[in-house]
Amino acid sequence: MVSFILGTSLLLSSLLPHGSHAFAPSSTHRVGGSSGPIISPSSPSKISTTTTRHNMFTGIIEEMGEVISLETRDDMTLWDGSKGKGTEMVLKGDIVLDGAYLGCSISVNGVCLTATEIDEDAKTFKVGLAPETLRKTNLGTYVPESQQLVNMERASEIGGRNSGHFVQGHVDNVGTIMDQWIDENSLFFKIAFPYEFMRYVVPKGFIAIDGTSLTVCDVHSEGEDGENWFTFMLVEYTQKKIILPSKKVGDTVNVEVDVLGKYSEQAWEAFVPKMEALETKVKQLEARLQELEGGDSTASSTDKVNYGEPIGLSDVAAAATAPAPEQVKSDTEKWVRAEQTFINADDMRKDRKNTDGTEW
Repeated sequence: MVSFILGTSLLLSSLLPHGSHAFAPSSTHRVGGSSGPIISPSSPSKISTTTTRHNMFTGIIEEMGEVISLETRDDMTLWDGSKGKGTEMVLKGDIVLDGAYLGCSISVNGVCLTATEIDEDAKTFKVGLAPETLRKTNLGTYVPESQQLVNMERASEIGGRNSGHFVQGHVDNVGTIMDQWIDENSLFFKIAFPYEFMRYVVPKGFIAIDGTSLTVCDVHSEGEDGENWFTFMLVEYTQKKIILPSKKVGDTVNVEVDVLGKYSEQAWEAFVPKMEALETKVKQLEARLQELEGGDSTASSTDKVNYGEPIGLSDVAAAATAPAPEQVKSDTEKWVRAEQTFINADDMRKDRKNTDGTEW
């Protein structure tokens, strides 16, 4: 039953839209000063506006892109026409713009972002960074002057292959690189991570680091006041395809734990109270049965079961344990299960009649 709940929840989650529109897309600003066509809500797009992609990712990075600009403005147009403050980032990519359209989702360093403007010729696109995005991720540190590259991936296609795992693009928090070392042709990283999320990090489990689907190697958790970290490694091929090898000790990474762990926890929290209530009722029935058989109940006087308090299927249980009038014994007689008489199979023949001669 739990597996069914988890599977259904995960399937539904993968089909629902999760785009994070921080503000309305601009319709007048040209990206990067290019003289080529710009795609905006008010202009016809040469890029397809129909797609089978949904806002889930696989963690298989398609390319490393460049941050062109990061700007905070106070004249952003909100849904009601009023002006508000917001942050915009312009990025340059190639593969991720293949099939892109206004409102599509692109993963940037593991963050699901919405394309609000696309310049086909300049190969650039603009996204909005909501305050929550800036609080939970390291994207605010990616200023053009740093010349840092970012991992990019398009949203996955329904029914397509998934060589990584289900990555939502919803970063849980940032981790800090504590150490890194080489193991033959593998590159290991040790990441410090907040204790509140460590219960979702398990050895050989999935984890997304800057949007890259990776396998956890070791996990160490000492509690809220102790050291909490995990390790993972990059094979030779992956080292050349993502930005992680360029980072050093002290740098931060965006971390998204495996969403399946969260669904499992939520399903279990709903399931446990029902199991506890069922176990309590079973103990009550066992105690009652032992009393009927003449044995001593294991319940102490302080833990004496109150059979008048219904728990779950109390009415059914009461009917099952209550003796019928003709079965009532005297105070000196004991009920012994092994000595009870059951229906004789011969009495179940098809030609059996009722006492008045009618069909049975």
